[in-house]
Order: sequence, then structure tokens, then C-alpha cells
Amino acid sequence: MEPAALLERATAIVATQLAGLRELYQAALRQQEGISQRVRQLSHQLDEAVIQEQFAREHGLSTVTAAARVKQLRAEHAAAVEAETELRRSLRQLDQLIRQIEMSSTTLTHNAEGIAADPWVQALRAQVIKGREEERIRLAREVHDGPAQVLANALMGVEVCQNLLKEQNFERLGSILSQLGDSVREGLRDVRSFIADLRPGKLEEQGLVPALHDYIRRYRDTVSNPVVFEADHIPRLPAETEIVLYRIVQEALQNTRKHARGAPVHITLARRGGRLYLAIRDEGPGFDLREVVRRAGRESWGLTSMRERAELIGAELTVTTRRGAGTEVLVTMPLPAG
Repeated sequence: MEPAALLERATAIVATQLAGLRELYQAALRQQEGISQRVRQLSHQLDEAVIQEQFAREHGLSTVTAAARVKQLRAEHAAAVEAETELRRSLRQLDQLIRQIEMSSTTLTHNAEGIAADPWVQALRAQVIKGREEERIRLAREVHDGPAQVLANALMGVEVCQNLLKEQNFERLGSILSQLGDSVREGLRDVRSFIADLRPGKLEEQGLVPALHDYIRRYRDTVSNPVVFEADHIPRLPAETEIVLYRIVQEALQNTRKHARGAPVHITLARRGGRLYLAIRDEGPGFDLREVVRRAGRESWGLTSMRERAELIGAELTVTTRRGAGTEVLVTMPLPAG
């Protein structure tokens, strides 16, 4: 068979398989839509049943039937949520498979210069673009909550000072200027900390453990809640691995800051056998992970970001939590040989 005919046949085979996979993906999407609708219906029915049970209890009526109904609906809802989660995971894996085949199939074609396209270069480019976009979203949020607020407050302070100057209220003017100076100095510290978080120089120079010690020290100074960090002797890891683990700790602590204010946090970085374990545990109120997924239709942006970062370096990330029992983020991965 001629080389051109061979490639043409190979291209046709791949195209047929891709068409079948895309059809399977669309069918699975329709199935997920049905399951999601069922989850929403069960959620609504469960809310109504809980209200009916509470009404019966408050008015001294029998709650046997209502309680049985609540129990049944909770079991059905939990099963439906689990099915939806599993299907969503399968859809994500199927989508990744389709994308990988699409990129790999480009080796059967040529670009304008006649040079075969490298699918892994394309994959890397796509990942870089996605990572940059996610980082822009995170930076926009942090700039809005930090430096932008400081500048807005400073601008209002300047306007107040201008009015006081016109009124020649110099005593009040001095007081406002003093407060304004303190606010700007605090904002400058925040900006410097912000820059340090964007480019953790100590991470590149000294490694993961010293960089985490430095970040956690600054975090404690800012948030004023107890954070204990314990680390085994960890050899230098690949640069991409160290930055991912560093960012996961950052994200986990920011989540703790928002949802478990003031709660003690214990961070452990350990090596056991040939594996690395990173655990971030807080003693906050915890939460119902399934409830978060049910109400939002997905995991929170922070959890998703941490999980995707972990997957990029071949690590596994699990979140363990329940109401009243705190939250633990655990990352495990094999240590590089040698």
C-alpha cells in the first residue's frame, strides 16, 4: 500500500472512531442532564418533606410517616448525587480521551510548511493558556479584595482631607491624614506580600519546605490564627512539583481563612516509603461536600483548582470533611527515584 493511501486510511479510521466517541459523549451528556433534573426534583421533594416533618413535630402530630418519607428521599437523593458525580467524572475522562485522540491524530496531517504537528506541544500550549486564564481570574479576585480596596479607601480619605482643608479644620485634617497614612502603609505591606506570593523567590532558591515556612509565617502575621507546620526532610523536587504543592497550600489556607475563621490549622509534609504526603487540616466547622455540590452543581472553584493542579504532577488530592469535624486536604504522590 502506498504511504499516502496508508495515511488516508489511518485518518479515516481515526475519524470514524472519533465520531463514535463524540456520539457516546453526547449521549452521556443527555443522561447527565436527566440525572441532574432528578437530583433537583429529589432536592425539592426532600426540602418539602423536611418542612412537613418539622410542622408535624411542632404541632404535636405523628411524625412516623413524615420521618419515613424524609429517610427514603434522603437515600434516593444521596444515590442520585453519587450517580451524577460518577457520570460527571466519566464525562471528564471521556472528554480528555477525545481531546487526546484529536491532538494525536494531527500527526497524520501536515501544516502549511509540511512539518508534522506535535500533539504534545499543542497539549502543552492548551494547558498553558488554560492555566494563565485561571491565574488571571484568581489575580483579579485578589486585586479586587486587596489593593483595589485600599486605593478606593485612600481616594475617599483624600476627598475628605480636601474638604477639611477648605474648611480650615486642621485638627481633624491631621487626624484623617494620620489614619490615611496608616491605611496606605498597610496596603503597601499587602501589595508586597501579594508580589511575594506571585513569585516566591525562596521556593526557587531554597526549596519547598523553607518557602512554606516563610509563607505560613506571613500568613499567621496577617490572619492571626494558629497554624502549625511540620515537615520531614524532603529532597528537592522538580520545579513544577514544588510550585504546585506550594499553590495547593496557599489555596487551602485561603479557603480556611474564608470558611473556618480563626480555627487552628495543622500542615504536615511527610515522606513515607516512596511517597510524599501533604496534609492541610483545620479544626473549623467543616461542611457537607455533597450539599455544596448539590447547591452549586459542581465543586467550588478552589477545590477544583487544587484537584486539577495535583493531577498535573501525577498526584492524588482528596478532601475529607463533615459538619462539626473540620476539613482535611490530603495530597499524595510518588517521590521521584534517586
